[in-house]
Amino acid sequence: MRRENARAVALPLFRSSWMFIPLALVAYGAILAGSIVPDVTGAAVSGIATAALGAALALYTGMRASAAPVRLGGRAAAARRSYLTLAFGAVGVLYLAVIAGALNTSAGTLWTCQTWPGCDGSGAGAWLALAHRGLAGVATLLIAALAVQTWRIKHERALRIAVAWALGLMLTQNIVGLVQVILAQAGESLPVSVARLMHLGLSATAWGALVVLATLALRRPFPSVMPAKAPSSATVARSGMTDTVLLEGKPSLLKDYISLTKPGVISLLILTTITSMYITPAGIPELSLVIWTTIGGWLMASGSHSINCYLDKDIDINMGRTSRRPIPSGRIPAWHALALGIALGVIAFAILTIFVNLLAALLALAGFLYYVFIYTIWLKRTSKHNIVIGGGAGAFPPLVGWAAATGSLAPEALILWLIVFFWTPPHFWALALIREKDYARAGVPMLPVVAGDVETRRQIVLYTIAMLALTALPSLLGMLGWSYLMMAAVFGGLFLHYALKLRRDGTTATAWALYKYSLLYLALLFVAMVVDRTAFA
Repeated sequence: MRRENARAVALPLFRSSWMFIPLALVAYGAILAGSIVPDVTGAAVSGIATAALGAALALYTGMRASAAPVRLGGRAAAARRSYLTLAFGAVGVLYLAVIAGALNTSAGTLWTCQTWPGCDGSGAGAWLALAHRGLAGVATLLIAALAVQTWRIKHERALRIAVAWALGLMLTQNIVGLVQVILAQAGESLPVSVARLMHLGLSATAWGALVVLATLALRRPFPSVMPAKAPSSATVARSGMTDTVLLEGKPSLLKDYISLTKPGVISLLILTTITSMYITPAGIPELSLVIWTTIGGWLMASGSHSINCYLDKDIDINMGRTSRRPIPSGRIPAWHALALGIALGVIAFAILTIFVNLLAALLALAGFLYYVFIYTIWLKRTSKHNIVIGGGAGAFPPLVGWAAATGSLAPEALILWLIVFFWTPPHFWALALIREKDYARAGVPMLPVVAGDVETRRQIVLYTIAMLALTALPSLLGMLGWSYLMMAAVFGGLFLHYALKLRRDGTTATAWALYKYSLLYLALLFVAMVVDRTAFA
């Protein structure tokens, strides 16, 4: 009975709320036609209309989707909280981006900010334009992460459809937003106005899809068991499974070869490469140069990771998180990984040499050789300092980006290298604390195995403090401005908070929190450099 009454109230609200959508279009049209309504008033009407649409969608979806709570274990409950936080975070950030877009439309900032991703203008309009672009970029990343998580855990079909729509619409509106800038550069007034309406409409629709997803995620049961991994060939042999069962659970061959390159790790390395290209004295690089550098850097890192899988095949089979990889599970011959790694390295060096410059190619190759020979072959199995010294391999991408943009190296580039160098130990040791038993079983002398948890947590704090000091150098030496320093202080303060909390309580949950935030931290830090250079230079 209560459900019927709730539906009776919600459905009229849902139907009546659609009147706000024409109101939003009228507000935008009035703004574009020539300030028929005040700037802030038009943006406020648009914001209210968007919020009304979201509220209506949430009400309607909540009534249509019956609640089906399930009892979840500790890990599943934590995963659900993390998923909901990501979903509602994406909803909030995208709404702010929509509001900022409406204010941009009202203020006409596009005509004074006709470059991308930076802004050649100044004043409040430039700040507003950059805020909108930054919020839209963060929203896109959050939606992409949400999509990956939704498909990875195999959530309900309705949620997968909703997140697919949200991601597709968001990517489309980003393209339309870039088209706006191009049209504004050409002085095409009417096409710009049409593109603006499309841009804002796509954003609002993507936001509506996110609201539906977040409501469904809140109401519907969360998968209590993660998708099962394919059994290894050794497990199949021991358990007597038939060939049919093995084939049904076997991942595709293409996915296996791609997994050898560890694409999830590469994405953060490439981000530091690209952002480094935008903060050099050479200014904003050509898009073609960025694309070729990205391709070459990605292939070079892929090659080194593939060879790492070949060299570590005897270790991987003894570790829980790596035993299901293609080589230890017997799905791919080990020599395939070696051949793939060498081929990718050769192709990457050729691309960087031909389309970028020789220095960038040599630096990328140096990172490749450092990772394979110094870290994987020498230090990983012999020294507790394996991550400290071996972490230098992951610090080469900023040097590659700097060299690609300028054709040379400078002391400023070495500061970037040092920041990543000192970021690596606390980042990786957090994971090593969680996987300590795996490393001990495989005979890998990671710091927690050799020196214990207490010493590892102490070292994490020390390296974090050193890293934070290094992140201040770009501003103190005049390389970047004070806006970067403020952002770095905020991001770094949160990093130190997690490190100190881990030092104090030493729980697995805190180690996971530090490890996950450290990934986000490095991305935010390098993005902050670009924002400072392009917005406030």
